[in-house]
Amino acid sequence: MESMSNPVYELKVYSPFLLIGAFIVCIMGAWVTMRLVTRISETRGGQRIGWYLMAAVAGSTFVWCTHFASMLAYHSGAGGHLAPIRTALSLLVIFVAIPCAVGAAIRLRGWGGCLTGGTILGLGIAGMHYTGMAAYRLDAPVVWNTPLMALSIGIGIGLSTVALRLALQPAGLRREIEMTLAMAGAVAGLHFTGMAAMHVIMRAHMGAMHDNQQFQMIGFAVLGGSLLTIITGIASYVIDGSLRRESYGELHRMAMSDALTGLPNRISFNERLAEEVARSDQRDRPFAMIGIDLNKFKEINDTRGHAAGDTVLVTLAKRFCALLGEGEFVARLGGDEFVALHRMVDDRELHGFVKRIQQALNQPIQIDDYMVTSGGSIGVAVYPIDASDGETLISRADMAMYRAKSDLHQNVWFYESSLDQNVRERRALCEDLKQAMAKQQLSLHYQVQTVVATGEVSGYEALLRWNHPTRGSVPPLEILELADESGLIIQLGEWVLEHACQAAAGWEGNICVAVNMSASQFLEPRFVETVRGVLERTGLPASRLVIEITEGTVQRDRTRALLMAQKLHALGVRFALDQFGGENSVLAALCDFPFDKIKLDRLVMQQVTTDPRVAELVRAVTIAGHALHISVLVQGIETGDQLALVYSEGCDEGQGYLLGAPGQTITGAAVRHVGGGQTPRLQQAGQKSRRFHSSPYFVPRFESSGIRYETV
Repeated sequence: MESMSNPVYELKVYSPFLLIGAFIVCIMGAWVTMRLVTRISETRGGQRIGWYLMAAVAGSTFVWCTHFASMLAYHSGAGGHLAPIRTALSLLVIFVAIPCAVGAAIRLRGWGGCLTGGTILGLGIAGMHYTGMAAYRLDAPVVWNTPLMALSIGIGIGLSTVALRLALQPAGLRREIEMTLAMAGAVAGLHFTGMAAMHVIMRAHMGAMHDNQQFQMIGFAVLGGSLLTIITGIASYVIDGSLRRESYGELHRMAMSDALTGLPNRISFNERLAEEVARSDQRDRPFAMIGIDLNKFKEINDTRGHAAGDTVLVTLAKRFCALLGEGEFVARLGGDEFVALHRMVDDRELHGFVKRIQQALNQPIQIDDYMVTSGGSIGVAVYPIDASDGETLISRADMAMYRAKSDLHQNVWFYESSLDQNVRERRALCEDLKQAMAKQQLSLHYQVQTVVATGEVSGYEALLRWNHPTRGSVPPLEILELADESGLIIQLGEWVLEHACQAAAGWEGNICVAVNMSASQFLEPRFVETVRGVLERTGLPASRLVIEITEGTVQRDRTRALLMAQKLHALGVRFALDQFGGENSVLAALCDFPFDKIKLDRLVMQQVTTDPRVAELVRAVTIAGHALHISVLVQGIETGDQLALVYSEGCDEGQGYLLGAPGQTITGAAVRHVGGGQTPRLQQAGQKSRRFHSSPYFVPRFESSGIRYETV
């Protein structure tokens, strides 16, 4: 009896070509299968099911083909044949085992999951191998070495566990090599250890070695089919990987870029800023951050529409990109705010870069048939001179930019330490304002509004004053800005409304009180209920309350503003359109909103005696107001000439220091009549003219009872 299991002998009876082919298939198949396992762990839903199927096909093909090619390469010296049913069953075993093993490893996670999956995969490879060996019918007795069989199964389970663990780890070249070798080792180790466990007993009458050329041809065909399957898997993986990289690249570009302009966005800017800070620290080279805010963007949006605003942003983005040089960067942070970075060599280059930005901002932009110019405010801060880190640099560039925005003469500001002091003072004032109402530092002064023709008092406007304990009187406009910055604007508005209505409730007669409301307050959803509650608590009739809003309030949210106005008007509250004739005036609001009064802005009065066209504007507004049954009040009357013009043009009411300065208390006589009951009579010999330069006027004479008008 002759054994064929001697390792040296058996090495000689393997077909080297089939073994080399099996080795190639094993390595390629192991790599593809493990990469597909990685892809399964990265996907969800329907995609994961597809990758499970692909892994099952590629994995079972390479394991099965490696086994059968190696088995057919073995020259047993005895004749034999393959049982087709068991051969097909061996392929089915590994086809089912692979997705089950991968699913267990992914679902259970960690080493425990990988051990469970590795056990399933190792047993699947062993089941495929020994089912395939059972399908290989030899014309000679076969004896199996049980310990070697157990060792082969252990090798399959152990290396399969390691391969799955590596496949589910973060990607890397070393990891790919290790998981490929582990998977290939599991298949090859189990196969050749299992083959070593098989002993073919040759009898003397069998003679010479049987010619296995037919089996070799089958083996090469199996290898060819396996390679085609593996190549298909590789192609699918490569195509998917390319699509994924393109998708990830597009997603990354979208995440890092502004959708409208294509410029880098805030996320991209933050990354670039961190890089520039690190580079500056390493090379001891400063760089500048330039904050850019458009000056007229809101005006363009309001007057030309959002499409025009988008055109402005896109055009400026293209200009900024065109002016960039080496070491320069620009991004859009949002809205009309841009930011640029510039690596500095000297101050001259920095000033040149800023000048190029100014030129891009100030160059006109054509939108359809008209031209617009946005302009902009620019703030510059230098690292590490002005700041020691990126966040501080951003803050200080912003300080400089907002300083430029508030400067009427200079639209570029470089950061200086005094700006920090201003910001600290501003923040301190915001904190002080929070305490001012509780400490009774706020008060209301009332400025009279009179009937121009008779001098009769028609109402008073409530004006907010703040007597700061250290700074003294704080300007009203600054109070509102501070309230807006500190989030107190609505609370402050309610305080003013409550105190004004309470004071007016104690006045004699039907004198009205006018209260100016900010856009934030007026558009607040509960504002109608707030007004109703104040009127009920103070007992002031709704008809004696005049709510003043500006055209800016209407423009901010026209639909909501109209709804609020209609609800308040239904309560009986009256309305005044404040600052009419100032900047950004919109006449259409007069037709849509239930205004009872138009208040011409004081800017009109400042020009009325020097520009005849302004006098015509006053007349036109008065005529328009009367045609719409809206009274016209002129603010800022400070001279007799102005008062004469207002009277001659038919305006209904006036307000200004000539008629009365704001006061904290209202006397009984002042409530009834400013002029002591006298009516001015304006006469002129000859034809009466309505132009300011030929109109008669009267000069006020101050008396104890009020103001008396004397005709001149």
